[in-house]
Amino acid sequence: MMKTPIYDFLNKYKSENNIRFHMPGHKGRGPNELKAVSPYDITEISGADFLFDTSSNGIISESEKNASQLFNSALTLYSTEGSTLAIKTMLYLAVRGKKRKILAARNVHKSFINACALIDIDVDWIYTGMALNSVCTINLTSIDLEKALSAYKKGEFPSAVYITTPDYLGNMLDVKSLSDVCKKYDISLLVDNAHGAYLNFLTENLHPLSLGADMCCDSAHKTLPCLTGGAYLHISNNARDEFKNRAVVKDAMQIFATTSPSYLILESLDLCNRLLSDNKYIDRLNKLCKRVKKLKAEIKSIGYDVIDKPDTEPLKLVLLTKELGINGKELLCLLEKHNIFCEYADESAVVLMISPENNEDDFNALLYALKDIKKTELNKSPYCFSDKENITIQPAEKRISIRDALFRKSETVPIDKALGRICASSVSICPPCIPLVISGEVFDRNAINLLKRYSIFYVNVVQ
Repeated sequence: MMKTPIYDFLNKYKSENNIRFHMPGHKGRGPNELKAVSPYDITEISGADFLFDTSSNGIISESEKNASQLFNSALTLYSTEGSTLAIKTMLYLAVRGKKRKILAARNVHKSFINACALIDIDVDWIYTGMALNSVCTINLTSIDLEKALSAYKKGEFPSAVYITTPDYLGNMLDVKSLSDVCKKYDISLLVDNAHGAYLNFLTENLHPLSLGADMCCDSAHKTLPCLTGGAYLHISNNARDEFKNRAVVKDAMQIFATTSPSYLILESLDLCNRLLSDNKYIDRLNKLCKRVKKLKAEIKSIGYDVIDKPDTEPLKLVLLTKELGINGKELLCLLEKHNIFCEYADESAVVLMISPENNEDDFNALLYALKDIKKTELNKSPYCFSDKENITIQPAEKRISIRDALFRKSETVPIDKALGRICASSVSICPPCIPLVISGEVFDRNAINLLKRYSIFYVNVVQ
């Protein structure tokens, strides 16, 4: 069984009843509601190691090496600030000493935009394959990527290609073929794999790192039993040597990170290593994938439409509501009446995220609720979108850089007054936190209609 150096240290420190003249202010005692966890919530005291110490060989370094072994990476480093910190670090490393330009599929998370503003990165967007009536999915193929890269002149190539897979609706890109194109042009492939940490542990390894990504981030807390904020930054064995230098990567991370990382989150990542090294858990995980496939069939049998394609993330359940004649948000509310709370809903879909911590009772309750809703509560919704209404993100005029737009003076205006104005701060909905309009872009009629569709009626524009 894999060792848990962080957990062991915290457990030992708790048991010693030391007098705490250090942060945090609760001193491991109170208030009463925190007494179950506060003894483990410490700061970087002697022996506790430092998360961003580049020369460390302490308990955090040992735990990260355990994680690296599990993911078969050159480096796996912890983040207690989710994938957001890992994304900033990946982008910084990718453009460090190079052209500050990234080629990215358009369905990025807002944290990517914020990172570009901080680092002053220019982005060329790929829209090809953007799914109709969804801001989440872009079906980017190797042919699309080849076409995009071949259009650059010599000396103008981006420093990296950036993709999101799996996306919020569970769509998975062919990372292997995209990686092959990147290698042809000697360009690094960066992957936002926030929703797919568990993919490394399936019978068929579907993790981007195993398929050719140079760097990727995983939000461990999204699909593994970790506390919120726990994430990984992975560096591939096949990445450039400069990316595999632990000191360089740690230095990059601390540019963007808090100096007070949560030891509760670090402890959960540490304990997750032990769980992932246990074949019993891996067996549970793979059996669950089969169970979810069966669950999808059961849901379809009672009259619901479910995304169930071969390239769909195995543990994501997406209910499509168009054929039901209702808005996805309405179905979400109906499910909540049955005490079932889902990850996300938009006009046309409801997203449920499943992990081995869900059980058969959960699945039976979901089936019962869906049957009951279909039988007693399902009516035509006046809010369902029309087939004629295209809510896809469309290419927009980029007037100034992301950074320039974000740092200029701005004002808030009603959306109808924004036509022709420059977007100051990117406009997104959370979840999925995909920017509908990006800083520096001009608000056109399509953008305004898109924002209204998501009930966004005020925006910040450059003065």
